[in-house]
Amino acid sequence: MQSQIETLSPVLVELKVEVPWTKVNEDLEAAYRATQRKARIRGFRPGKVPLDVVKKMLGKSIRAEVAAELVRNGVGLAVDEHKLDPVAYAEQITPPDIADGKPLAFSAKLEVRPKIDSVDTSGMEIERPVLKVADEAVRAEIERMREQTAELTAPEPARAAQANDTVTFDLEVQIDGQPRPELGGQDRRAELGKGKLLPAMDEGLTGLGLGEQKDISLSFPDDYGYEELRGKSGVFHVHVKNIQTKELPAIDDELAKDLAFDSLAAMKQSVREKLEKAAGERADALVREALVEQLIDKNPVPVPPSMIDQETRSSLEQYLRFQYMIGQQVDFSEDMHQTFRARAERKVRAGLLFGAIARDQKIEVTPADVEQKLAEQAERTGKHIAKVRAEHQGDEKRTLELQILEKKLLEYLASRATIKDVEPKAESAEADTEPEADDAAKKPKKTKKVKEAKT
Repeated sequence: MQSQIETLSPVLVELKVEVPWTKVNEDLEAAYRATQRKARIRGFRPGKVPLDVVKKMLGKSIRAEVAAELVRNGVGLAVDEHKLDPVAYAEQITPPDIADGKPLAFSAKLEVRPKIDSVDTSGMEIERPVLKVADEAVRAEIERMREQTAELTAPEPARAAQANDTVTFDLEVQIDGQPRPELGGQDRRAELGKGKLLPAMDEGLTGLGLGEQKDISLSFPDDYGYEELRGKSGVFHVHVKNIQTKELPAIDDELAKDLAFDSLAAMKQSVREKLEKAAGERADALVREALVEQLIDKNPVPVPPSMIDQETRSSLEQYLRFQYMIGQQVDFSEDMHQTFRARAERKVRAGLLFGAIARDQKIEVTPADVEQKLAEQAERTGKHIAKVRAEHQGDEKRTLELQILEKKLLEYLASRATIKDVEPKAESAEADTEPEADDAAKKPKKTKKVKEAKT
């Protein structure tokens, strides 16, 4: 077999392959004989069909299969010969027809990973915000903890529903005059004044007494989350069945003891330490993001389009799953798709650069690294190390290795950068010290960008 390569771009090559007739004929004859042994043709016993009959009746399909296999094998051999790192076919290959006595010649365009001879990690300067925990943030967290211990009781004396009350009600819905029983229901519960209901519903329930009924009219905005209701009018018939108000405990030592603290002072100190830890983790996360962004900007390597396509699809699917989980519908615009694609391109580029750094600096994940991480998880979860080890096989182990490798690569980048602590802007300081209990659900761990480092 002979092959030539033409580089069309740093991520696109064209292979020109020629398979000699001797090889083509050898594979054809082998395919004819293999088909002869298993062919079932009327008038002949299995395995006894004459070869010329096989060629006459099944020759066209056999020749097409042989040509396709020769193309697959030819591309593979050419990739090995020229030491290519292919990603995908840039276009579909149509195997040529086999012509007796002539070599099988074809071409194939392949996307390949770019060759990155070196990665510039010099001169990176990063600002690490020193996020301080304000007293108000501590008070807000304690208030949240206090809310969690509140009891719901009927207000005495009985009164109409008001903000912060929890109302139980039956609901019947009409949309544009048509009953929609699937949108209604019995014993619905909602806390008023918390933004959890449509404003008209919240306002309509406020002021109703126990047992009272009311028709609440509203119009759905044109950008409402559920497309089928956009721009339509609705009438919500509500019947209030229960009104409960929160009985909040005093913020004192007794509340602290109920929450497993020795005293109110100990609870405040624990809350402050938790928020300070979260603020430090947030600052570290900002540093990591800045390191990756500067690395990408300093090294504008080309990215194979198919890798961007795959990452864009993956990101969109992940986003859709999350929106579905929280009950939101999404209408994708071209601008939104382009935003996801731009992010995907930078993410893939980061993975390629991380892979090049790992190879150049010989940064790798050892069995000892994995074992240490498993031991940490076992200690944190209280599980036996053998159970944790059994839970991390196959893809789970691969994900764990990627997390470890990413951490090592980021530590290497941090060691090459100048990192300076700075005071954050006043308007952003408080936001960055809020607790981040839901971050894992909102922002999955970024492990994909180091995928290239181990391939």
